[in-house]
Amino acid sequence: MTRRQLFWIICFISCLHALVHVFELALPAVQDDLKTQYGTSDTIIGSLSSAFRWPWGLGALLVGFLVDRFGAPPMLVIYLAGCGLLCFLISSIPTLNSLFGMFFVLGLFASIYHPAGLALISLKTTPQQRPMALGIHGVFGSAGIALAPLVFALLQTGGMQWHNFFQVLGFLGFAGAVAVFVLRRYLIIGRQNGTDQLSVEVQTDVDEPDRDWRCFLILITLAAIQGMVYSGVITFFKDESFLDTPLFSKLFGTATDLKSQRSFLMAGIMLFGCAGQFIAGKIGDPKRLEQQLTLITLCNAPFLVGMAIFAAEWALASAAVFALVHFMFQPIYNSLVAKYTPREHRSVCYGLNFVMGFGVGSLGAVLAGWLKDATTLNTNHVFAGLSVLAAMLGVLLIVLNPKTPPSTEASKA
Repeated sequence: MTRRQLFWIICFISCLHALVHVFELALPAVQDDLKTQYGTSDTIIGSLSSAFRWPWGLGALLVGFLVDRFGAPPMLVIYLAGCGLLCFLISSIPTLNSLFGMFFVLGLFASIYHPAGLALISLKTTPQQRPMALGIHGVFGSAGIALAPLVFALLQTGGMQWHNFFQVLGFLGFAGAVAVFVLRRYLIIGRQNGTDQLSVEVQTDVDEPDRDWRCFLILITLAAIQGMVYSGVITFFKDESFLDTPLFSKLFGTATDLKSQRSFLMAGIMLFGCAGQFIAGKIGDPKRLEQQLTLITLCNAPFLVGMAIFAAEWALASAAVFALVHFMFQPIYNSLVAKYTPREHRSVCYGLNFVMGFGVGSLGAVLAGWLKDATTLNTNHVFAGLSVLAAMLGVLLIVLNPKTPPSTEASKA
């Protein structure tokens, strides 16, 4: 496989990554409309988000086994077709109880993507190529996070409603499934007919340590805490008061209502995450991944506090920098998962990672909803504290890992 072919495969898989985050952010994008439609509270919206996120995480573990057994292409087709079908069902405006069930099943189908997509990229790249490849992958993911509120805002300005948004997502899901089916032979990551289908360059991957389960367990615990920060902040981001600042509402003109303005601003802020993913991909260093992860995690805290205490304009700036810093986490973190785990079980390990990051991490949305309804605490202060706690686990990873990787020491000997 040539580098050019590898680049286009990474870009195609990254488009599917963008789409899974559009599915994920569909609920936060329309939460105001859902509260009006069903007469619900923030606690119910947080629980609805958790109903999606728990299976999004837990399903990833089973999917890891299935990807190792059947390969990525059929699983990716199931992911896209299933998400497309559920989006059409949600667009029918079901009862609230049914909506919980549909978001749960949507989370199950969405859980297929990350073990399949990340395993595919990690197994087709060398340790040196991997941070940049995962950076590109992350840029598309952050773009998907921004696209959900942006597309919904555009539909709103055209007079369409939240259920029309889910119809659009349904069409995108089915179109993606067709594309994966057509291109399936380029996405093989295992052995077929006794011939290794992986890129020739990837053979240097054997220089990596076979496994480091102790560090992997610490890493996925860190992921669970950061997952709580992510789900708690992102689920109720549109409720942030600084999105109503008059200074920025002037940019949209008097024809734009408050809901659309919040969606546009949320999309603009989330786009900073694309820059963060790209920067992390560029600076990712296989010899210093633990130090980089710890610094990135710790830097979440001051900008979360800034979102809570600054005046509207500065709080907006703080939110933009938070998005940039927060999403730098993904390429570095996913490179560490590959570093600590054996290649023959890579899909399962990525699945277990998302059980923690998305499954356990979904509790952040429930926590945020309860804090908003039952207390006077600012949720961003709480999540800033959780970021500091996660950074402490990063320090433990630094202590447990020597500065010189084992492969380098062996070469010197």
